[in-house]
Amino acid sequence: MKPRWFPDAMPRPVVNDLTRVFFDAAREHRLVLQRCLSCRAFRHPPRPICPHCRSLDASWEDVDGRGQLFTWSVVHQQFHPATASILPYIVAVVELHGTQGTRFTTNLVDVFEGDLTAGRELEVVWEDMDEYLSLPRFRPAS
Repeated sequence: MKPRWFPDAMPRPVVNDLTRVFFDAAREHRLVLQRCLSCRAFRHPPRPICPHCRSLDASWEDVDGRGQLFTWSVVHQQFHPATASILPYIVAVVELHGTQGTRFTTNLVDVFEGDLTAGRELEVVWEDMDEYLSLPRFRPAS
């Protein structure tokens, strides 16, 4: 059985024309980022125009799903009814390796708050919410 960290009642992310490639790859347990075809800068979250060179041309590239903890917040307050059973949980920003410093906002799992330090090595792990939606979470690298 695959690990489950968050309840089924959690709000679902919006899948639209701009994010569909990301979520299709996630369903296959692949982490992909949008990359500008002109200046080669990675961009996340996905957007229609490159913030560096203003190009409209982009592709999607697989990244290895490893990175360093940049910053985090431990959430103790219930902001949604679904979170009552999982408090506290950790929201983190991970700086992904090999992506020119691209940062990815996610949840940390399988770690205690007291074990967190900036720069800690992390790896992606997948949470299959259902047959259509898999979400990337991060945990300490093994």
